[in-house]
Amino acid sequence: MKSADDNPTSPPTRRDRELADTRPAPRLLLGASLLLWGGITGRPLIGLIIAVAVEAAHWTRTRWEFGNPAYLRAWQVAILLLVLTVGVVWLDSSAISALPNAMTWLPVILFPLQFVQSYGIRRSMSLANLSLFLRKRREHSRKHGLPFRDIRFCFDHVYFCSVLISASLGQHSRSAFLFVASVVLVIWWFIPRLSGKRMKPVSAGLMLLTAVGGGYAGEKILDYAYERLLIGRYQLGSLEYSRHTRTAIGDLGEIKQSPEIQWRLIPRHGELPRLLRVSSYNNYLNTYWSTKLPKRVGEEDSEPLEFQELQSVGIEDPFRITAQNADTTTATSPAFPQFTVRGGTPRKDLFPLPANAGSMVLPAQNIEINAFGSLRVDPQHPVADALILWGDPMDTALPPWSDPGDPDRESPDLQIPNNEEPAIRRFVDQLGIRDLPLKEKVAVLRGHFAREFTYTRYLSLPDPKAQDEYERANFISLFLEETKRGHCEYFATATVFLLRECGVPTRYATGFAVVERDPDSGEALLRGTHGHAWCTAWDEARQTWIDVDLTPPDWSGTETPYMPAWQGLLDRWQILRDNILVWRSQPGNMAIAIVIVCLPLVAGAALAARRLWRSKRQVGPYRDRKAAKAALALSPLGLLEKPATKHLGERPLGTPLSRWLLDVRPALASTDQLDEAIEIHRRLRFDPTADADSLRSRLESLVAPLRRELKRVPRRQA
Repeated sequence: MKSADDNPTSPPTRRDRELADTRPAPRLLLGASLLLWGGITGRPLIGLIIAVAVEAAHWTRTRWEFGNPAYLRAWQVAILLLVLTVGVVWLDSSAISALPNAMTWLPVILFPLQFVQSYGIRRSMSLANLSLFLRKRREHSRKHGLPFRDIRFCFDHVYFCSVLISASLGQHSRSAFLFVASVVLVIWWFIPRLSGKRMKPVSAGLMLLTAVGGGYAGEKILDYAYERLLIGRYQLGSLEYSRHTRTAIGDLGEIKQSPEIQWRLIPRHGELPRLLRVSSYNNYLNTYWSTKLPKRVGEEDSEPLEFQELQSVGIEDPFRITAQNADTTTATSPAFPQFTVRGGTPRKDLFPLPANAGSMVLPAQNIEINAFGSLRVDPQHPVADALILWGDPMDTALPPWSDPGDPDRESPDLQIPNNEEPAIRRFVDQLGIRDLPLKEKVAVLRGHFAREFTYTRYLSLPDPKAQDEYERANFISLFLEETKRGHCEYFATATVFLLRECGVPTRYATGFAVVERDPDSGEALLRGTHGHAWCTAWDEARQTWIDVDLTPPDWSGTETPYMPAWQGLLDRWQILRDNILVWRSQPGNMAIAIVIVCLPLVAGAALAARRLWRSKRQVGPYRDRKAAKAALALSPLGLLEKPATKHLGERPLGTPLSRWLLDVRPALASTDQLDEAIEIHRRLRFDPTADADSLRSRLESLVAPLRRELKRVPRRQA
């Protein structure tokens, strides 16, 4: 009676799974996946080189006797490459994106392990080589004579999965059609080799359409959810962050801000500014500020908020003129105070700048400015190092909007939300500042806020109940008349509305306040906790915008946010990183940096290549293979190698045929004939006293049915 293990239709046994785990990947599978990785990550040459190196193992007979120490060293080299890659990538990107970017280099990082697998004589490696815990357990078991189950696997399959995971993080992987279609086509191409069955065209087409359609739909859903969560539930569509910002007005609880350094101001000449503006807004709606400039009469096709590129002036260290009201000579005068802004710019984004900045020097692909004075930079390097010239009477923003074709048309810089207007009017009349000069208006408001109001990051204000679903929450009215407590966004928004009620065009500005200095270097540190909001008002007498910050002056020292004990160490590390990247971006230093990083790697690779060259072996060279095949042909057992390859894959180099054929036993209905055939084969080869003719005749009678059975039985699945 046949056992379940002998039945080809029985479930896979542990022996089957072990054979499947140690079976190498089909030819060209790793090469095709590496080419796919190179195309999606934008590294086609590297992908081609590694693909050729991996697949060349099928074309050359050069091999090495790699043991457990070699696998362990390859694993240690891979870990070293991973650490170096994360470090180098982290220098060029933010801490959040460093690990995903480093993962795109997995095929290069894991190549040492794949090399010892492809060019080693053994067809598998031990899992203990990759785990310190398992190695200790193996040593303990050997020392005390205890049993230890050594889990072995072929690294080809791990490498294949790693290549696909790495490709999924590539720069072109956001194209759902390109990535999903490519991966499906690669897998579809090799399914017959993996399973021994050919996929029907209809099934393959359905699988391809499902994968591509699901990937495309998933990408769109994630993009939509990200945009909605980031921009907020009141704004629809794709919006520029320079045009919209959501405040924390009306939110309960504590305002959370990061203590991480965002920017550093390095003094060059003169004093530093007190405020650095990132963006300005003039339209308020239900806790959102946005930029809004309507079309003028007769200029319906114009777009006043579009960013305009700043042109370079000069050849060496070209200046970019940021002042809207100054000529080149004035804006670049060396008599103005100067400082350097240094900070990470991993992508195109807004840039902090004083409101009265005249010019700047910054290597960048593109620098743009809009009518509100917001600067947008497309950086060339991961860390920006900009020289700023600033001072009065220069201004980066254009004058308040007006319509020459309709002088009575109200400017958006004077509009007050209807639900806030009654309380704003009462507050202005109570202070009696409506007819005062601008300077006195600001002085009265500053004194009143300092005496009667309190700065706090923690809000316990209950949500006001609207009269109907269309009524906006009047948080600013409640702030002015009832709670008199809030953070800078309350003070800035209230100041904007109060001065507008007095007829002064105003805007809401966001950016950073300069409140922390390094006593050793004199540099100013701008952290996330120094993020600030204030009002900018139009001074008609001076024809310029001025900063009006009425938040109580002790706000930066009140309720100081918690900073971890290791923040000082993180600060020093970040400053060192920024300084290194700025040094590297200077002319001529990139080559030095490449030599410093690559020289140890090249030296290590040369040493490893030298040792490998000396220890190489030629396993079955071509001239000897013909002799070996001729010798093997003398034994009829050699006729089983080709049909057995369908079940076991190619016979590993250096593995005897008789030992290799033992692994095909689970595919046979009975193993008695195979065992007898192997025994006769060994007697023919090693027993000089055996009757060769009778043994060969018996072996031929045993091999014929075994060969037919191996051809007939489909390949077993793991």
